[in-house]
Amino acid sequence: MSFVNQVRHQAISVLSHVPEHLTDPSVWVGTLGILLLLAGRRIYKLAIIAPGIAAGVMVGMNLSQGESDGMRVAIIAALAIVAGFVLYSAERLAIAAVGAFVAVGMVDAIAPQFSSDPTPWPLELAAGVVGLLLFPSLYQRLLVVLTPAVGALCLAWALGRSQDLLLIVGLTLGGVILQLVMGRKDR
Repeated sequence: MSFVNQVRHQAISVLSHVPEHLTDPSVWVGTLGILLLLAGRRIYKLAIIAPGIAAGVMVGMNLSQGESDGMRVAIIAALAIVAGFVLYSAERLAIAAVGAFVAVGMVDAIAPQFSSDPTPWPLELAAGVVGLLLFPSLYQRLLVVLTPAVGALCLAWALGRSQDLLLIVGLTLGGVILQLVMGRKDR
């Protein structure tokens, strides 16, 4: 048996003993969203890598369809870790990615208010580019709003309600208020 097959066999063996709810990516993305809603500004480094982790999970879910549960978890975890590490290593890229993530997420939440059709990809692309270019200059000033927004988008996705604008706005506002109140207590 080759080394790669041995590693794959070991990974599947280990991951087959993990409780089922811990293998659900939506649990991890939802937990990440809650952390960002509650304390995003105070856990700045997590806020930097969060879009990478969330994007890695989402891409991993698509790429691993048809694989066994153990292999699927391994692929999703690997992509999430790699994407998070890339954003951690390149903070400016991460800040731009947060802007793109928030802009695309908001377009996906707002578009259904105007049309029952899926959000057109050119609109998502345009929102991503605007977020990529605009947010880095505003990031530090808007950190108290952006971290709850990313958290709200992650939590809405985890709940299967990524197009529920009211939920996303409500969670974002709740997170902003909570972080502002907690920020005063920290001082």
